[in-house]
Amino acid sequence: MERNPFLPLLAFALLILLSVFFMGYLLAARRLQAPPPAEVLTVLTREGPHTLRGRVARTPEAWRRGLGLREEGLEALLYLFPEATDAPFSAEGYRFPVVVAFLDGTLRVLQVKRLSPGEVYAPGTAYRGVLEVREGLLSLAPGDQVVP
Repeated sequence: MERNPFLPLLAFALLILLSVFFMGYLLAARRLQAPPPAEVLTVLTREGPHTLRGRVARTPEAWRRGLGLREEGLEALLYLFPEATDAPFSAEGYRFPVVVAFLDGTLRVLQVKRLSPGEVYAPGTAYRGVLEVREGLLSLAPGDQVVP
């Protein structure tokens, strides 16, 4: 009985095909994960407490996908970082203007900046979190505090 010379090649091609399908499945499953549910964020301002429907973002992927890029009706996003950073904040690709509050480790507002779509702002100070709010919803000032 003579062995078919194409059998090893066919087995190798089948192995490659199964690997590609498996990797595609893993990537699609990761991308299609539902985001965490929206939360109520409370901001203590000089005028009193304000509640916003928002989301807390703790991952680098969520940090890169800002409020103006999301297809959700959120009013705010709260980004929390494991350590202080002085990275610039970008509104690149946003569809509407936002107000960005840079927060310290206790979630007190250090600086507030209004950003138009496409604008980039470097705060010039280290911060531990960012509260991004749709423009016009809330008047933020240094010293205000966020309660997640």
